Amino acid sequence: MERILIRHLSGARAGQVDEFPADETSEILVGRDPDASVCFDPSREDLVSRHHVKIVRDPEAPSEFAVVDLQSRNGTFLNRQRVYAPARLVHNDVVQLGPAGPEFRFELDPPPVSSTRPHPEVSSRGAGSLMLAPILDPDAVTGAPRPIGRATVERMLGDTFTKVKHESDKAVWVGAAALTAILMASGLAYLYMHQNAVDANLQAQQTQQVIQQVGQDAKKAPELAEAMRQEVSRLNDQMKISDERAAEQLKQLSRQMAEQEAVTKQAVREMQNRPQNLEPMPAQPAPETPSSTPVEPPVRTSVQQASYETTVHQGVDMLRNGDPDGAFKLAQQLIQSEPNRWEAYSLAGSVAKLQNHPSQAKTLFERALSLAPDDVKPILQQALQEIARGGQ
Repeated sequence: MERILIRHLSGARAGQVDEFPADETSEILVGRDPDASVCFDPSREDLVSRHHVKIVRDPEAPSEFAVVDLQSRNGTFLNRQRVYAPARLVHNDVVQLGPAGPEFRFELDPPPVSSTRPHPEVSSRGAGSLMLAPILDPDAVTGAPRPIGRATVERMLGDTFTKVKHESDKAVWVGAAALTAILMASGLAYLYMHQNAVDANLQAQQTQQVIQQVGQDAKKAPELAEAMRQEVSRLNDQMKISDERAAEQLKQLSRQMAEQEAVTKQAVREMQNRPQNLEPMPAQPAPETPSSTPVEPPVRTSVQQASYETTVHQGVDMLRNGDPDGAFKLAQQLIQSEPNRWEAYSLAGSVAKLQNHPSQAKTLFERALSLAPDDVKPILQQALQEIARGGQ
């Protein structure tokens, strides 16, 4: 023999096989104990005891085995017959753990030559031999029921009471949990309904207030409409006054620009009619210097390179073309080169007046008036009068 096979026929482990080496196995413990050789699930196989049964080898006949019930709670059945003492176990015998409990078949691999079970008989070996006990209990052969002992009855009653108590406690806890859940659900429902009622009442109050406010506004509507109409009329009057003022200011500005343009044109005509009495200055001889010092050429400005009147015309053209800054710079150059001529002062005064600098324009025109000939003074006096009117 090589292997011992425990083939499960029913129960949670149906279809599974436990294998053990035959030569090295002297005992196989079967039960719900995790350390058992053939272990059953404690929660699914409640008919199996912790140490239910064991399969042992006969020390005097190594090829023979026996099944021994370990005082299990529900008993051990061999080939549908309950055993109370060690019973011989041969190839293909079926062992059941408790009534309606899981079954397994004891197999040898390879099977022995003779796999049939011998007739029950008492072994001829000594009284201490494992095989002295018959295969079946005598009471089972005669059919007489075996009486149950007091300890067994007490154990069965205790187990039943424990189960009933456990189930009762479980039912109590389940009932308590269900009652708690019902109370919590009821409380939440009450709070929800109460909050909804409060919200609905508050909403109704707000709606009533809005209705009252609308009624009051409807009563005040004629007064508000009249007040709004008067306010609109007042705003229209103010807009008309503002438009009239803006139009008047625009007309005045246009008149001032036209007068300034006339003054400028008159000044240009006067300058064009004046004779070109300025000639370029003759070159002065350079002073004698020692031979060791180099002689630097004289520096000529833009005013020295061009005539005074030409520069004035350039400034007037720049003022007409929208470059008052350039015109003012030319006027400054002319004033520095010829401080006693009125044309540059008049050009600078026109630029200052155009750029809205009345005080500077007045000063420049007064300087030009003091230097200008008699035929030009009326034009400069008119420019001063316009500046005076603009400052009032």
